[in-house]
Amino acid sequence: MKQIIALLVSLLLTGIFTHAQKEFKKSLTGITRVEIEAETAVRIVKGASNEIIMRDGCTDCDGQEYAININENKDTGEEDARAKGLKAIYPGGVDNTGIGIIVQQEGEVLKVKDLKGYLKRGGLTITLPSSVSLNLNCGNMGSATVDGWSSELEIKTSMGQIKLKNVTGPVTASSSTGNIEADFSAVNQDAPTSIISSTGAIDISLPEKTNASVELRSTIGSVYSNFDLVKPREDGLKPLNGHKAIAGNLNNGGVKISLKASTGNIYLRKK
Repeated sequence: MKQIIALLVSLLLTGIFTHAQKEFKKSLTGITRVEIEAETAVRIVKGASNEIIMRDGCTDCDGQEYAININENKDTGEEDARAKGLKAIYPGGVDNTGIGIIVQQEGEVLKVKDLKGYLKRGGLTITLPSSVSLNLNCGNMGSATVDGWSSELEIKTSMGQIKLKNVTGPVTASSSTGNIEADFSAVNQDAPTSIISSTGAIDISLPEKTNASVELRSTIGSVYSNFDLVKPREDGLKPLNGHKAIAGNLNNGGVKISLKASTGNIYLRKK
């Protein structure tokens, strides 16, 4: 029994290693903006080189591990013996990366489209320099995780959540049902930030000395903050209720930050 378990573990680890090795690289010389469409869990990693690196699989994405595909309909990275001598074709275009993705350059914009659907893709890890602006559309089922981004960031999901850490903005983020969490290391004063979720919660953390003019609105949910907009409660968070937008300045005002939800709560925290 021990030998069987050891063999299974060995095969499992081998599968992880093999699957993780599938990647595509491309120089971003002359590129100022990257637009990505992928209906899966996507993790954006800040890179040190001026290139895009895309890898199958995604760890620390949406609170789950996507390095192994357990759905029998998803690709496992193993070769299909019957497909020897053939190549995969997709209804959305021609794979020019070898990992089921099409990459096209239009002027200073690089467009990246995942040709595999949600049931065929077990997450993506994409490394980019944070000097380029990023537009990420995760479709109906995908989710997004971004860490250490210091340029313009646009993210859209439908059911998936959005997690941002150590970002500066400007940020435009929207989700129909997913939660949106954003931890700002600083707030860019050059352009406004807008975050919208219909039924999910919005939880935003800002440095205590942030200069911003904020607008907070939740139609059915409640709004909480420990910034000096209204008198705080005993526990340090203040309820801000009402159908009208709540507007106020943080530290004498600055760039506009708009947080809007329909039924979800809004949390604006200082750190």
